[in-house]
Amino acid sequence: MTNTRSNVVPARERRPLSRAATSPDGLIYRSATELAALIAAHEVSAEEVVQAHLDRITAVNPGLNAVVARLDDEALSDARRADAELARGKRRGPLHGVPITLKESLSMAGKVTSCGSTRLRDNLTQKDATAVARIKRAGAIPIARTNVPDMGMDAQTHNLVWGVTRNPWDRTRTPGGSSGGEGAAVASGMSPLGLGSDVAGSIRIPAAFCGIVGLKPTQHRVSIEGHVPLAMHDYLQIGPLARSIDDLEVALHAIAGPDGRQSLVPPVALPESRTLPAGVLRVGVIEGDNGSGGATVTAAVRSGVARAALAAAELGHVVEAAKLPHAEDALLCMSGLLGIELLELNRRVLASPADYHPYLTELARLLPPPSATELAAAFRAREALRARMMACFTRHDVLICPQFGTPAFPIGPSASVAVDGREVPIFGLLVYSFLMNVTGNPSLVIPTMVTGGLPVGVQLVGRMWDEATLFALARPLLAALGGVPRPPQPI
Repeated sequence: MTNTRSNVVPARERRPLSRAATSPDGLIYRSATELAALIAAHEVSAEEVVQAHLDRITAVNPGLNAVVARLDDEALSDARRADAELARGKRRGPLHGVPITLKESLSMAGKVTSCGSTRLRDNLTQKDATAVARIKRAGAIPIARTNVPDMGMDAQTHNLVWGVTRNPWDRTRTPGGSSGGEGAAVASGMSPLGLGSDVAGSIRIPAAFCGIVGLKPTQHRVSIEGHVPLAMHDYLQIGPLARSIDDLEVALHAIAGPDGRQSLVPPVALPESRTLPAGVLRVGVIEGDNGSGGATVTAAVRSGVARAALAAAELGHVVEAAKLPHAEDALLCMSGLLGIELLELNRRVLASPADYHPYLTELARLLPPPSATELAAAFRAREALRARMMACFTRHDVLICPQFGTPAFPIGPSASVAVDGREVPIFGLLVYSFLMNVTGNPSLVIPTMVTGGLPVGVQLVGRMWDEATLFALARPLLAALGGVPRPPQPI
């Protein structure tokens, strides 16, 4: 029998709204869990919260192009239904009445899910993706869908269907990709919480570039059923972006676990981080280098890592330098594996380049199909990396390391990016992004500082299936670093 006690709240009269709740920022910059508490306490209605965020989209989206499809009518209707349920003493779940946004690569029943591709403009999906259905079941109300690069295959967000998405910190810069629309929406207050997906950093790069938090869960923790395209099963993962660690944890609990639709998701327990015993963690730090080892990291990113490490030490944890030998082998793995996984897409792109964004043509040429020997080498490198990562976690409980090699880079061609005054290939900046998809470890991005007007984010990496320790460390660490910064106003 299902225990529904936690979903029942006493019906009572609405309290007068506090001044904080009715101020311009009072609802917009609250976390999803704070909004859920306000709604549950009858201090604000779900309809008011949803309308406030729809108004925010109207105000700031024209300058950012993060939202590409609005769901106003159904969202407001669902919000009124949520308010009526709450008045009867029923609460759907921990996100009852809270607005969320969804990456446009996540299927929704009765909606076109194009993943930014002209070839998928008529792709009417019949079911919600598993993660979408589950976040809705937890009470969240989708209010909009957010932009992606063409077929979700770039570290910035641009396509021939919806155009370019801009970073709320600097509109000449990218919010990252491929969940760049989601990152920009959450950072600018259009949404307190969103779902994205990550095959090579696509949740974590936008989180780092936009100054918010984002989680790539352990590989296979969350079903990817309903993702468009449905590919790279051993590397693609769906996860949340937010401005609060609590929100990441609530969202992960809502979407995780087997769904009977995808066989690769095991029934592994997901403990609450607040139930973990308090104690000293062994924190390993990888600052990155200037490219000599294949992983290029700017001085700003190294400073961000160092600042996070210092804050962890000041919280009482044991912090020491760590090394993951030959992390650059992740490039070998991903180039070989992407070359075979994307074989059919690359053929279509090269056969009809006008139908795709130009960067996909460039990517197809950079990723020719590997030979059997090259593919075997990629698999050997993958297993070696996984073994080295497991060995690393016999000494450390958590790793702090770079996420992407630079803060947000300018919108435009991205085959190479400026790094401290020199141009370097973008793949060298993606080493630490690729690495966590190759090994499958959970990775949580937090902002550590703002420099040159741009946020710097770093990764906290945990053992397989141990997101709880990441949450337990990230919560006080983020607070010690000053929390999630807001982009400058006006956007």
